[in-house]
Amino acid sequence: MAKGRTLKSICAALAAALFCLAAAGFAPSRLPRGCVVGGVNVSGKTPAAAAALVNDSLARELQEKSLTVYAGENTYVFRAPELYFVTDLRRVLFAALCGRGGEYPLQKRLCLLNEERAVRGICADLYRRSENVRTLFDPQSDPPLQFTQEASGRCVNGAKLRADIREALSAGGGTVVAEVRTSRPPVTRARAEADASLLARFTTYFNAAAANRSHNIAVAAQKIGCALAAGEVFSFNAAAGRRTEENGYLPAPVISGGEFTEGVGGGVCQVSTTVYNAALLAGMQIVEYHPHSLAVGYVAPSFDAMVSGSGCDLRFRNATGARAYLVCRVRGNALTVSVYGRSTGAEYERESVLVQYVDPPEPEIRENGDITEEREIRVPKQGIRSEGYLIVRRGGKTERKRLRKDSYAPVRGIVERPLAPSESPSAPDGNALS
Repeated sequence: MAKGRTLKSICAALAAALFCLAAAGFAPSRLPRGCVVGGVNVSGKTPAAAAALVNDSLARELQEKSLTVYAGENTYVFRAPELYFVTDLRRVLFAALCGRGGEYPLQKRLCLLNEERAVRGICADLYRRSENVRTLFDPQSDPPLQFTQEASGRCVNGAKLRADIREALSAGGGTVVAEVRTSRPPVTRARAEADASLLARFTTYFNAAAANRSHNIAVAAQKIGCALAAGEVFSFNAAAGRRTEENGYLPAPVISGGEFTEGVGGGVCQVSTTVYNAALLAGMQIVEYHPHSLAVGYVAPSFDAMVSGSGCDLRFRNATGARAYLVCRVRGNALTVSVYGRSTGAEYERESVLVQYVDPPEPEIRENGDITEEREIRVPKQGIRSEGYLIVRRGGKTERKRLRKDSYAPVRGIVERPLAPSESPSAPDGNALS
């Protein structure tokens, strides 16, 4: 703590002033006999000598004084010269010079040098800002969501500390225990975990032996993990990127124009379909989706979501009112999409309803002169008319909403047959007439 003028120098200055008054004829130059100031016999002393005696007495008394402040784990001890007396010595000596002796009590008050600075220093030492728990998200890590440690805030009640110090000083010193207040951060671990709970998880399966298609699924899955702010719209095409070899995708079967053909990025639609279903079950608002022209085998009818680079996208809005996290993982032949965020209290269930099967047309017959037996090139497949429903349970009530109606075209079979043997002309008969 900072140091100021000592009690000795203050008293010396006061005594010098009184001596000047006495020398000017306003009072005797010496104190009268039987004069006691503040318990010190100063009979016949000059004002300067009397002040020195009183000063020595006060200094000895001050050495026994201390003020201890306990604040949290910190201890602050104040002694002279940080502690000093404020007295009315000047007034008392002047009264004694003009009087006829006797007891002159001295009023004194124990003070702390730079009190305000000392209080502010204690408050600053103990102050600690509260720290919110932060959610750390990495869609490629396991687990994808982790949390920092929360820290409670701490501060000293400065006004009370100031009042308690003054009360202790008025009693001659002693101890003061500062009131330390703690405050929890607005975002605690419990709240952070509640805001990042599992909302939905959906899994589809694929043929891991189809190397290029499996590769494309893994590439797209790695690209789409992201965090979505409340109200933000997710675009699958923007996340997955263009389906080109430069972007990491390989040629694999795709559905185009009601036919299975070869195209770069085949298999990505299974990823968009898995995301679509996870988003539905997490309570997201679907903004854009497109059905396939043919039914797919990895999801129930009316729950597929086809994407392409020619304008067909899957988009949904984060309607949970809080940040949401999208995680996509491939394990073996399983593709799983998980959505984390703050629950709205609703539970969701999908329902696929088959309305009608549509028989395929008669198979296409192709003749092939290179084969000797009939073979099936493409298996016929029934078409489907279906409807997709979302069942929402909230607050004891259940609502069944129709999401969509779809028609998936039948697949016409293809059969290859060997060419029919041509009829050869008969050999000439020897008895035939020319």
